[in-house]
Amino acid sequence: MRLMAVGECRPGDRAADVIRGRGGRVLAERGEILTEAAIQQFKEVALDVVPVDWPQWEGVSPMWWLPDNMSQPLSEWAAQGAKPLTGESLHRARELADRLVDRFPLRGRRPFEWIPLYRGGNPALVAWVNTMGLTIKLTQALDPKWVEDMALAAVLLGREFDIEGNQVGWPSSDRVMAVAEQVRAMSSLPATTRAALAQHHARWDGSGTPPLKADKIYKGAQILGLAEHLNILLYRTDEPAVPINEALEWVVGGAGLEFSLDLVKMLQRTVAPYPVGTVVQLGDGDLGVVMENPLDWPARPMVRMLNGQYQDQQIQLKAPDQLVRVITGFYNGRDLPS
Repeated sequence: MRLMAVGECRPGDRAADVIRGRGGRVLAERGEILTEAAIQQFKEVALDVVPVDWPQWEGVSPMWWLPDNMSQPLSEWAAQGAKPLTGESLHRARELADRLVDRFPLRGRRPFEWIPLYRGGNPALVAWVNTMGLTIKLTQALDPKWVEDMALAAVLLGREFDIEGNQVGWPSSDRVMAVAEQVRAMSSLPATTRAALAQHHARWDGSGTPPLKADKIYKGAQILGLAEHLNILLYRTDEPAVPINEALEWVVGGAGLEFSLDLVKMLQRTVAPYPVGTVVQLGDGDLGVVMENPLDWPARPMVRMLNGQYQDQQIQLKAPDQLVRVITGFYNGRDLPS
């Protein structure tokens, strides 16, 4: 499977996975031959990449962390929008949080890879889903005993996203405060969950809301805020979204200002900037397809070289003799070196 830039798709390509558009509507089934009309639909709903079968790439197979059967219940819960929480909807949120934690890859198994837009279609839904996943993954790395409480906070955070409107941008201060005030009064929620939701827009230098600073900000709120911030950069619709590797650089640049340096370092050790199935460009002009992201150094994946001296060989970029190779970004062209 190859994750192909939509602009490079051609009629006759075969979908390697189900491709969804806005509202989760299926635009192409797995195995379906793509037509000009289908490709135009991908462009109209602003998909960036889609999965296509590619000759001799049968062994390239991403392992997405979110099970397919979780998308529908999450969509249904989110459909209620920012209405007041009732006992029933809160109970459902707890169930969803527990299911996410139960189904989530165990700590130590593999780094975090983002669910791509084509798997959910709705950018707000995908941004929220990935905020939940990243929150769980970072909490696992920090202190696993709080994972359930932080997963619940991330589920409830969906009330800040405009999922019904398919729009992603920085939430208004009114919406942020409304959610914070609502959960603050709910004694049935764990104190950790309430603190995370109430403080996740605070920033390390004191510039956020509420105006807490540095270690005065609850650690769970720091994680939740970082996860939300990063996913807004990736899926925003009010301005151009940015690729994963650039969004990570943006966050790294804010270390010590918006987010703590320690948290940003943990993020770098936890997430994979280059998903399996993408083609990356190396500083020497060589290209490689990402085959696997190592847990201990996810920014240095194992790649199968597509040209150059080592063509068709698999190279672990974290190996000491390969550290001179630098990934400069994604290669979005269709044609690959022969």
